[in-house]
Amino acid sequence: MTTIIDTLAARNAKRHPILEEAAGCGGSCSTPPAAVAKLALDASPVSVDGVLIEEADIAREVQHHEGVTIEEARAAAARALVIRHLLLARASEIGLAPAPEADALGRWESDEEALIRHVLEAEAAPRAPTEAECRRVYENHRSALPDAYEKAAPVIRDRLMARAWMAASAKYVAELVRGARIEGLNVLEGGGP
Repeated sequence: MTTIIDTLAARNAKRHPILEEAAGCGGSCSTPPAAVAKLALDASPVSVDGVLIEEADIAREVQHHEGVTIEEARAAAARALVIRHLLLARASEIGLAPAPEADALGRWESDEEALIRHVLEAEAAPRAPTEAECRRVYENHRSALPDAYEKAAPVIRDRLMARAWMAASAKYVAELVRGARIEGLNVLEGGGP
């Protein structure tokens, strides 16, 4: 599945993205979500800025998250829904309109995915890696890269840009979380967004 971060990192690349990972089913799993009753057992209700995150939505999301226990998986799912809510609320605040795009495999993003991508582009876009940074990586990892810098440079640039998007997005989301009123869940606990 191509994530929003992968799409943003690859947007201006002249070569197709190298960072695609099978990180989930993209909604095509045949595995049904965990039963709502199991997830709600002894679980605190989760709300963000006064909006309740429905337990049924958490149950649908939990299939995309791992955890040693169902409680850990539920917390990861609730965390993802809180972050999605905050990003969509911010997109609304700054007046963004969805403009879905297709990824390298021709799959179209949803309106919500487009809004999240737009808000990250507008408010969390990192700077592109410099030539000096790319050359430094090449020199430090020469044995694992092609002989010529010109061949390695696009791969290095793509990877550095993907890392920059991950760091910038995580920092931006942490700022949104710190400014929100979240009840029933510590969103910044558990490895961040």
